[in-house]
Amino acid sequence: MNYRLSFLDDGASPQDVWQANFETEHTAVCWMWIVGGVWILKSDWSIMELWCRRRREMPVKACPRSSYMTRECCIARIPAKELRPSSKAERPQPRARPIVLVVERDNAAAASHENAILDAGLSVGASWPDSLSAEKWLNAHNPDAAILDVKLKDKACVELAEKLTVREIPFIVVSGHSADTLGLEHVFRSAPWLGKPVSSAGLQLALRSIL
Repeated sequence: MNYRLSFLDDGASPQDVWQANFETEHTAVCWMWIVGGVWILKSDWSIMELWCRRRREMPVKACPRSSYMTRECCIARIPAKELRPSSKAERPQPRARPIVLVVERDNAAAASHENAILDAGLSVGASWPDSLSAEKWLNAHNPDAAILDVKLKDKACVELAEKLTVREIPFIVVSGHSADTLGLEHVFRSAPWLGKPVSSAGLQLALRSIL
């Protein structure tokens, strides 16, 4: 099978709690959100990861993630806490069309994210390719969620992610880097992570999980 979905106990000694294998990425991504919503009722796992295993036998020329240069790459990483909704009393009243901030350096990827947001019945608050512009916009606006690329045109969006965290605005990371890349700041590891290229269905499911 090309993809492995693992539920992990991410404690002092990380270990698999349960896993499943899939042939196609679309099926795996959709299934991870469906099953995550069921397993959310349990407390024996803290991290859900989706691994691409297409390169484990030999290089795959058609694989869009071939630049990872590893036999397996983690293309999605979802902390369980992001899937566990607060009680109704703790939830703010949602807007009729929740507003999503897009921060993505690549114009084509940004346009794809925006289309996925609109197709999901949500609104695009703004779309910026750099951290400075996004931070200025965020100072004057209050989006319901955000989609962040890690490496932007001016710098990494660490400060932006920290500001979103302080203001309790949930965000999703969509990056060309694997979710298991060493040296990633903790603020990114605490958010849902999707590897590029991401499907519209996968992005929409991720947004629904945090809104």
